[in-house]
Amino acid sequence: MTHTFTAMNATIMSHGLSFEQERKLKAMFKGFEERASRFIPGNPVDELNQLPADVPVFLDATIADLLEKSLILTRKVRYMVNPFMGRSMKAIGYTASFHESYAPEVSGEPTRGFTYEPMEWLSKEWIMKLEDFHFDFGGFGKGYIVDRAREMLTREGVTEALVNAGGDLVAIGRQRVGIAHPMLPGKDMIKLVIEDLAMATSGNHHRRWSHEGEDYHHILNGRTGEVATSDVVQSTVIASSAMEAEVVAKLFCILPYEEAKQEAAKFPDAAYFVYLNDDRVAAGGNKGLYSAMEVAG
Repeated sequence: MTHTFTAMNATIMSHGLSFEQERKLKAMFKGFEERASRFIPGNPVDELNQLPADVPVFLDATIADLLEKSLILTRKVRYMVNPFMGRSMKAIGYTASFHESYAPEVSGEPTRGFTYEPMEWLSKEWIMKLEDFHFDFGGFGKGYIVDRAREMLTREGVTEALVNAGGDLVAIGRQRVGIAHPMLPGKDMIKLVIEDLAMATSGNHHRRWSHEGEDYHHILNGRTGEVATSDVVQSTVIASSAMEAEVVAKLFCILPYEEAKQEAAKFPDAAYFVYLNDDRVAAGGNKGLYSAMEVAG
């Protein structure tokens, strides 16, 4: 049976779960959104962002785990994707959860990137900001909770299921999945089978807005702070975890395709499909991660 609900500004779809498992899944996503979204005033991430530098801060177990896992991937991609971009995201107008009639509030403040960590760990659950910045876990957070959902369902004995959180998905058992066509809404570009793996899709063609003649979207180069200008329109990555798939997918939307391929080589257990701005489709990485591929005619 297929269930859907809305959380984290996405439609969450599950297949193969009982009503009770679906209830737990919904509670998990809703609870995580309330704690980890930068858009909710007074939650742990907002409180963390409002604190000044040089003050020890206690993190609850979930946020501490999310940050630790995010930093492992951040270092691996040389800060091209990082969780420190909250102020820059606000500066370009991404100040609220995105919707079709989104009205940006571009501040005019300069954006900035990071090639280092502007914080330090004091212990497993205590950190200190070394300068003024805001966290924005973004795709890290969505990948994280999708991975936690798979862990929860597996503990409950689920052996065949699919959970899709707006393009970040996990397959429990052998599942047939589709990669949406970026130019043909409602159509799949590719269909394939994956087993006990995750898949994430990222693109610069959805969350877009304009301000005073300038175009913006929600993907920034984490090293420079600039709005990404890749020749990739959409990228989909298959990996062992949704967090890893999400980060590699973002790389392809930040860097030119040929450069992104070099960075993606750091993830030998990932496969990717990209749609380029000249309408070409390219694939690479570990092709043993999927089977029964069908390409739409």
